[in-house]
Amino acid sequence: MKLFLFFMLAVMVPLQLFSQYSLERTTHLPRPGDRLGKQEAAYKSPGAKGTGIVWNFSELENRNANYELRYTSPHPDSDTIIGIEHRTMYRYQLSGDTLFTPGYENSTTRIGYRIPESLLIFPFPYGRSLTTCFGGKGNYCNRLGIDICGRSTVTADATGLMILPGGDTLHHVLRVHTCKLVFERTGPGPAHAVAGLDTVTGPVCYRDSVNRYLADDSAHFQIDTWRWYAEGYRYPIFESMHSAICKSGKKSTHFSTSFYYPPEEQYYGLGGDPENQEKRDRRETDNRSEAFLTENPGEKGYGHAYEDELIRYACHSDGQEVSLNYILKTDSDVGIELYDIRGRRYSAVQKACQSAGSYREQLPLGGLPAGEYLLRIAVGDKTYGEKILKR
Repeated sequence: MKLFLFFMLAVMVPLQLFSQYSLERTTHLPRPGDRLGKQEAAYKSPGAKGTGIVWNFSELENRNANYELRYTSPHPDSDTIIGIEHRTMYRYQLSGDTLFTPGYENSTTRIGYRIPESLLIFPFPYGRSLTTCFGGKGNYCNRLGIDICGRSTVTADATGLMILPGGDTLHHVLRVHTCKLVFERTGPGPAHAVAGLDTVTGPVCYRDSVNRYLADDSAHFQIDTWRWYAEGYRYPIFESMHSAICKSGKKSTHFSTSFYYPPEEQYYGLGGDPENQEKRDRRETDNRSEAFLTENPGEKGYGHAYEDELIRYACHSDGQEVSLNYILKTDSDVGIELYDIRGRRYSAVQKACQSAGSYREQLPLGGLPAGEYLLRIAVGDKTYGEKILKR
């Protein structure tokens, strides 16, 4: 049992280390020309924070509302990306490693930030957080001026796996939570400066404004958005939004909803995404390797696992035979031998100049007395040994 537990830990720990996943500029920055659909669903609570979370989205309540999200650019040399959804046009720009929005507009409202709202900083792994203040001006129907300021906190707060509608599973999922506090004041005129809000450019002014309004318990919106990203996909797979009006220490829900972005929309519908296709291909290869290495010919047994720059292997014993599953990382001579503790050899397999790839060998234990045996594995000039216990 101890040997079996050792095997499980040896396999699981490298997997956990490998599963660290972050949002990167090359794989998650929106691209002009991309189009994808999303389906509105009943609001799904985000659930717990942390690692190893399982999100079950297999039974979503579809609201039968489908939307299109598309990205474009004002002209080929522009540094601005425009995202269009829900009849609203959002502007995005990248400055260094930070993605921010300088404003948005639709048929009734236009907002321009003097200090833009930061959305992400690349890379963005689990545990990273970004807090910024933003502020600016706008107008409503060219009749009311709007002054706006707020504070945004973006946190990669959970990792895990996601069960999709239909039962498919996505691993290496990262959830990003954005909590935004928004203060708005309106007044007559298309760009009227409303008393009580800073009108001088500078981030410290907007930060002070936010702190002052929070201290005064001024009415404001709190907008929480959770987005679930899966490795190999540029855009979120799922999104939940909850907006509340906060006043006098109380919150009242303004609206809440969720959106599902079917992965096939990104897999087939983006007109080519080589950076993420490479990640998906590598993940499929790794999954096949994991399945091969952890395949146990017996329901019960004892096992060992190891990996270095030459080989990755897992061996199992059920008392009747020793099964060795291995992935050879480079072409090499391979030798596999089974000895007892006195040095007597019982089995031997020699492979001259074996090509890199996945292999399996089975060495019989039937007829041998109970006790300890040594499995010797030679790859080129390097030798590995594993103790095998036959009960």
